[in-house]
Amino acid sequence: TSLHPYIPTSLHPYIHTMAAFIAGSAFVLPIASTPFIRANTIPRTEQHVGVTRAPWSMVAAESTKGNKKEKPTPTSNQVSQSHPQSHSSHSHSHGLTFQDAVRKLQTYWAEQGCLIWQPYNTEVGAGTMNPATFLRVLGPEPWSVAYDEPSVRPDDSRYGENPNRVQRHTQYQVIIKPCPKDCQELLLGSYRALGIDTKAHDFRFVEDNWESPALGAWGLGWEVWMDGMEITQFTYFQQAGGFPLDVTSVEITYGLERIIMSLQQKNHFKDIEYVKGISYGEIFMQNEVEMSMYNLDVADTDLNKTLFDLYDKEAQAMLEKRLPIPAYNYLLKSSHTFNILDARGAIGVTERARYFKKMRALAREVAKLWLERREEMQYPLGNAIEQLEQHLQHSESKSKQAHQAYAASVPIGSKESLLFEIGTEELPASDVDYCIRELKAGLEAKLKEAKIDFGEVHCSGTPRRIYAYVKNVQLKQPNTEEEIRGPPVKAAYDANGKPTPAIIGFCEKAGVDVSKATSRKDGKTDYVFVKVQKVGQFTADILSKDLPDIVSKFSFGRSMKWN
Repeated sequence: TSLHPYIPTSLHPYIHTMAAFIAGSAFVLPIASTPFIRANTIPRTEQHVGVTRAPWSMVAAESTKGNKKEKPTPTSNQVSQSHPQSHSSHSHSHGLTFQDAVRKLQTYWAEQGCLIWQPYNTEVGAGTMNPATFLRVLGPEPWSVAYDEPSVRPDDSRYGENPNRVQRHTQYQVIIKPCPKDCQELLLGSYRALGIDTKAHDFRFVEDNWESPALGAWGLGWEVWMDGMEITQFTYFQQAGGFPLDVTSVEITYGLERIIMSLQQKNHFKDIEYVKGISYGEIFMQNEVEMSMYNLDVADTDLNKTLFDLYDKEAQAMLEKRLPIPAYNYLLKSSHTFNILDARGAIGVTERARYFKKMRALAREVAKLWLERREEMQYPLGNAIEQLEQHLQHSESKSKQAHQAYAASVPIGSKESLLFEIGTEELPASDVDYCIRELKAGLEAKLKEAKIDFGEVHCSGTPRRIYAYVKNVQLKQPNTEEEIRGPPVKAAYDANGKPTPAIIGFCEKAGVDVSKATSRKDGKTDYVFVKVQKVGQFTADILSKDLPDIVSKFSFGRSMKWN
């Protein structure tokens, strides 16, 4: 299941081929898709955190269902892929039970300022559907919360026979609004709180945009892989209930069964040690078997279709009474009922579209009413947008004072190097190349347009950082003299040769005395001209407007906003 740390990476494909041949010929031989490789034997890449592999090493492909990517739930094509027990990097995780993991995550996120919430009291397919996430990410109120959420997905029913897929699994959900600037570091810190040595495992952030059509919600984000297996979803929420979000929240969703199976080196979910002396299967296997029978075999489809319509009707009635929380409860019941019907194979393609249209419209009405009610209550938890604006105004004021002091000390003709960095989070490789090209072209064009001398422009980047380095950039534009054409001579002076209001107004606007005006023929007409001295601007002042303009013109397949 793993390769010796000193076997050259060039031999790995041959060893896997031989193992596959042996497995096909005589034995059942599970082969981990991510062999253990020493950190110092391969090049490091910035897409990865901790121990890294060469980009050609094999990784486990996550199964998808249609175009919709689900949050982490154990899948049939995944096996425990942690490194061998003999390595010291795992010694801190051996004693971690399922209950310990929940407790440690609660303690860690409470220390980061999160309110510890409780699982919701009706079936939800993911932690996102708990109103502590779906409703609270709407509007301007700040909100930080963490909770474990039993997530029920009837279509994943397997009678407890599949070692890696269950109809009820446990997610641990974290929402921080507005999202802090060190989200990824906080996530990695939570792994360390679980006893995972992040330097001994291969952690990757793999592009994966999440969406829930039924809730009208989507976000940009990444799967978080540990040793080739997805264990967490990391998302910046962009929309909920069909409404673009005023304040961006970061959502972190852990797949607890996956993490614990890996750390405990278990090959079946039932063998997870829930607490000392009691296994996961001893607690949940009966539930898994009986609910699988219900979801796949015995649920009354006609009755559930009736229930869906009744739940939808009651939700509409609650909306009319301006009660968004009861309305949302019935939306959740509708969603779960739809999932049961889907698992029973009772919904055709046309019907599916009708059901989704109903749920999406209901989610939008609930979200709209929630926003109205919170505004009527004058946002009891505060207004993150106003807080952010005040912070930015204070920072801008301090920055302006510092810049004015610096500008006054710049000698004429001075040149320095310019370094412009853009922080990014795990950009796909094609987008990295695109950003580098656009940044180089845009920066050169802006500097030339502003008549600022500069030397060589070097642009490069990684999935987490795009930068431009320009040598010998002139710190201040040169002073220039510009000739401006005014009114015709016959309109500028009267019959006695005295200035008229036309030339007086023109000269005042240009900032010169009327006596400095000259005249000459331009085409077939004589015009008044004046020469205006233009004082060069500081390059920093020019670029403070031009650089954001360059970045704002970057165009991606799907863009996000981030605080």
